[in-house]
Amino acid sequence: MKIYLFTCLILSNFLSFSQENRALLRAHSKKELYRDFDLMESALKESHPGLYWYTSYNNLEKIFEKNRGQIKDGMNSYEFYRIISNVVSADREGHSQVRSSKDIGEYIHQKAKYLPFAIKTINKKIYLLNDIGNRKTKGKIITKINKTPIDTILSTIFENTSRYSDGYSTTGKYKNIDRFSFAGYYVDFISDFQSSKTTIELFNPKSNRLENFEINLVNRDSLVQIAKQTPRQKQKNADKLYNLEINKKEEITLLQFNNADFRDYKKGGMDFRKEMESVFKRIENSKIQNLIIDVRNLSGSSEGFEDYVFSYLTNKPFAKYKYVEAKSNRFSFLNHSNYKDSSEELNKLLDEELYQTNDGRYLRKSYYAEVEKPKPNAFLGNLYILISGKTYSGGSEFASLVKNYRKATFIGEETGGGFYGQTSGMYINLELPNTRISLRIPILKFATIFESKDIPFGRGVIPNYIVYQSYEDFIIGIYSEMEFVFKLIV
Repeated sequence: MKIYLFTCLILSNFLSFSQENRALLRAHSKKELYRDFDLMESALKESHPGLYWYTSYNNLEKIFEKNRGQIKDGMNSYEFYRIISNVVSADREGHSQVRSSKDIGEYIHQKAKYLPFAIKTINKKIYLLNDIGNRKTKGKIITKINKTPIDTILSTIFENTSRYSDGYSTTGKYKNIDRFSFAGYYVDFISDFQSSKTTIELFNPKSNRLENFEINLVNRDSLVQIAKQTPRQKQKNADKLYNLEINKKEEITLLQFNNADFRDYKKGGMDFRKEMESVFKRIENSKIQNLIIDVRNLSGSSEGFEDYVFSYLTNKPFAKYKYVEAKSNRFSFLNHSNYKDSSEELNKLLDEELYQTNDGRYLRKSYYAEVEKPKPNAFLGNLYILISGKTYSGGSEFASLVKNYRKATFIGEETGGGFYGQTSGMYINLELPNTRISLRIPILKFATIFESKDIPFGRGVIPNYIVYQSYEDFIIGIYSEMEFVFKLIV
């Protein structure tokens, strides 16, 4: 199932360890680090079917070589973590992830000093969401930190993490650093852990002037206090799995998806398919011909969500994938993975799902790739899709289905997920034996059958109308994309 199960390395991940146990990082020998690096490299090459999808073999070999060359005797696991993150993110596959070890978490908890602010990214600009100390900084735009241009800082962060991003789309990466995640990633990949202060340069959009001053970095507890005092702007009905609103006066129906994990529906006493059957029956009975589907916050789903919902939006048969491929049906490194005690369980799953072709490839059996048939009561009226950088994985695949097969109007930002496919589905969690750093490796490559002259390879669904929420609208809780589409219809 294409569900985003692996959390990103932000503040909460690093600082979840007991305060009583704060051992400093262990130094590793070159031999130990080479073993971990080589295991990581061989496991990726053996099992990751999308490894060279967006980064060529030659370029990735250079990245492996360059990062392996940075290993030094006596390097600690945190320094090594930065090397591993750079390598794993080079595949440009957002489902590939790196997770820190326990000793890194303890070290961060003890040593880290954080930037004392939250941010909101709007059209690649970084807005501050709170005042820093006595300074009125809320609403101002960061241009430099410690004399380093913000674009350089973002480039470093983006080279080391790829959450919500497939290929060359960056909208999801910007979404991923919102709020206090930016401060966490700054610690992850930029902080030298020696400073208690830094300089910051801000642009004041009201006065068109730059401001430079020094700020104090803060510890974890102080950052938590700042977080409590910084209101979170939440989208209406964001806490619901989904929401349906029928506005007969304006003749508009809104269907909002925030979660498409069938297990969460089951926990809530619902069957997803029956819920959708009821939803589209109500849409049919309303006779309203304008339907907005909002997937701006849908960053993952159970497999099958996308085609089941789309089957209520078309009266023609459709397909999703050219093929679904794995590198193999057996893997040599399982003793260092979450399957070390259950390798036969994984092997059985792979045997059930895959077959080997005459040319040696491992493809998914045809009955696993079957999609839903169009429903008799499918909605064929005017369709509007709201998308963003957080439209990822199953959410992005749904948007791609609509883009490929259906006349619809897309509003918002380019999706973070790739139009032409993704690598996800099943995962192996590899733990490096010496540093205890772990990797999530996706082992199924979903190559879609979709085609578009408007979407270059390695990009997500690109909206007909690019609409960004302004900072002013964000602060007062107006969602510009929704306002735009309502005006477009009415």
